[in-house]
Amino acid sequence: MPGTSPRHSAVPPAGPPATAGASPAHPSSPLLRPTASTVRVGIGVALLAVTAVLAATVYAAHGPLSVDHSTWSFLLGHRSGVTTAVAEFVSTVLSPVGTVVLAALAAALLWRRDHRIDRGASLLATVVGAAAVTEVLKILVHRTRPPMAWQLEAHEAAGSFPSGHTTGAAALAFGLAVLVIPRVAATARAALVLVALSVASAAALSRLYLGMHWLTDVVAAMLIGLAAALIVPTLVAAVLPRLPWLPRGAGD
Repeated sequence: MPGTSPRHSAVPPAGPPATAGASPAHPSSPLLRPTASTVRVGIGVALLAVTAVLAATVYAAHGPLSVDHSTWSFLLGHRSGVTTAVAEFVSTVLSPVGTVVLAALAAALLWRRDHRIDRGASLLATVVGAAAVTEVLKILVHRTRPPMAWQLEAHEAAGSFPSGHTTGAAALAFGLAVLVIPRVAATARAALVLVALSVASAAALSRLYLGMHWLTDVVAAMLIGLAAALIVPTLVAAVLPRLPWLPRGAGD
C-alpha cells in the first residue's frame, strides 16, 4: 500500500548472544585440562594394567621366564660373604614388618609436622593397599620360588609372585616421595626420586641375591608399590573429609 514499507521481522537467536572475544571450548581450556592428581591416578592405573599383563604371562608360563633364569644364573656366580651380609641386612630392615614400622614412624613425623592426618594417613594406606594387592596376586598366580637349595634365608616354596619385601619398600619409598615432593624446592625433587628408586631397588636386589624371588617377581612388586603411591593419596584425600568422626579441618 502507498506510504507503507515492508517491515523486516527479526528472528530471535537460537542461543545466548555471542560475546566479543569469546572462543569455543578447547582441550587446553582450564576446565578441560586434567589435574595433577588425575594424571597421577591415570599413570597408577596404567602401571597396574602392566602388572596384570605380567602376572598373566607368569601364570601361563608355569615356571620362570628366560629372563628369570639368566638373572638367577648371574647372581649365583657373584655371591660373596660381604655381599650376602649386606643383602641380609637390607632384607631384614625392609621386611614386611620392618616396612610397617618405618611407615608408622614416618606417618607420625608427618602428623607432628603438619598437625593434620592427611599425609600420614595417605602413607599408611599406600603401604597397606600395596600389600593387599600383592597378597591377592600371590594367591592367584601361586608361583613357585627359586630352588630351596640356593635360598639364603628361611626356605619358602610358594608365593613368589610378587615379592612382598619389594612391594612394601617400594610403596613406602615412592609414597613418601609423592607426599613430600610438592612441598620441597625443585632442586630437591630429583634427589627425592633418586632416593626412593634406590630404596626400592635395594630391596629388590636383596631378594634376588638371596635367592628368594625371580626377577619378574620384584619388577611386578616395584610396579605395584609405585602404582599405590600414585593412586592412594588421591583416594584418601577424597575419603577423609567425609568421615563423620574426623575433627573438622583435620583432613582437608
